[in-house]
Amino acid sequence: MSDDFEKNLREHLHSEAEETREFPRRLRGRIRDGIAPQARAGLAPQLALAGALVLVAVAVLAFRNPTIINVVTTKITQLIQPSPSPTPRPFLCQDQSGGSSGLTTQLTNIRPASHAGDGYDRIVFDFSGGIPSWDLTRQESATFTRDASGQQVTLDGSAGLKLVLRDADLADTVAGDLKPRFSSVREIAQLGNFERVLTYGIGLSSSQCVRVLPLSNPSRLAIDVATTASPSTTAAPTPLPTLSPSGTDLGAFSCLDTGGGADSGLAMQLTAVRVAHQTGFDRIVFEFAPQAGGTAHIPAYTVSRQASAQFVKDPSGMPVTMRGSAGLRIVFHGASGATSYTGSRDLTPNLPVVQEVEQLGDFEAVLSWGAGMSRASCLRTLELANPTRLVIDVQTP
Repeated sequence: MSDDFEKNLREHLHSEAEETREFPRRLRGRIRDGIAPQARAGLAPQLALAGALVLVAVAVLAFRNPTIINVVTTKITQLIQPSPSPTPRPFLCQDQSGGSSGLTTQLTNIRPASHAGDGYDRIVFDFSGGIPSWDLTRQESATFTRDASGQQVTLDGSAGLKLVLRDADLADTVAGDLKPRFSSVREIAQLGNFERVLTYGIGLSSSQCVRVLPLSNPSRLAIDVATTASPSTTAAPTPLPTLSPSGTDLGAFSCLDTGGGADSGLAMQLTAVRVAHQTGFDRIVFEFAPQAGGTAHIPAYTVSRQASAQFVKDPSGMPVTMRGSAGLRIVFHGASGATSYTGSRDLTPNLPVVQEVEQLGDFEAVLSWGAGMSRASCLRTLELANPTRLVIDVQTP
């Protein structure tokens, strides 16, 4: 401790003692005597003096602000008596779900790791914008159905988990198929990525209970798969579901014109048009929302095949030629996008079959679009809800 520092500290404490009138007069005198300069020899007296000055400082502060004693004792208590660790979540032998809907998030990485010494294998799904809505389903086989092609795929193992992530995009760097071949977790494969719905299949060596941990900073969803029976395991209330291939059957393709929906109530509002390629087909999606006071429904529609990519705009009658050599004309009755649709009215995805999708007309609640195709193809339509969508799948070679 330097002489200048000691001098300044003495002067400050002397001033504090004089100003703190709550001190008895004799106590103030003893403080002044205690901080008066004295001869020192060696390190021990210097340390003793420093300690005495610190105690005097605490006494002065305590008299001026008594609550400081509570603060100090609380901090010391927290240091010597840390809060107990939280009780770990149990493993559950049942389907689970969680997360938040409506997020703008992206899956950035998948990291499997073995914790054999702790009795589980772990899979971590990393996200860049929060944990999306998710469903985890257990099944008694490692055979899954790809979304939305309907093709079956068998992963390594004899049982499985299916994870569905909603409102999530996928980073280009995420691997599509991982084969860690741990004690329980054998393989992790992507089953689908469309309409911001990511689906993954997890092949397991045998049916095991799981524990799901939503973690933050950064956002992560950790799935722990038990490797051995554990006292913390909770038995399943119902038997495991068996895989039903027909449950994911999207229907057959047809080489005929088709139609459906209902022309009832207030006109539906077109809000989005999306085009993407899936294994075995190109998909066109028309999404709708009801007007205020209206009821959500698929508007009446017709999908007509034609042998050219030439169309006529409605109601002007002007001809328009799209890319390709064949086409589809899609007409909705009781629908409009005049004020609700803000996207492009001429999409050119250049997919294997669907080359272009363009609006042909929007007049008096009759909405028409055309699709230019590289070849005549069969198609399949799906009417979906939440949100309301008409899906048109065009078969690819």
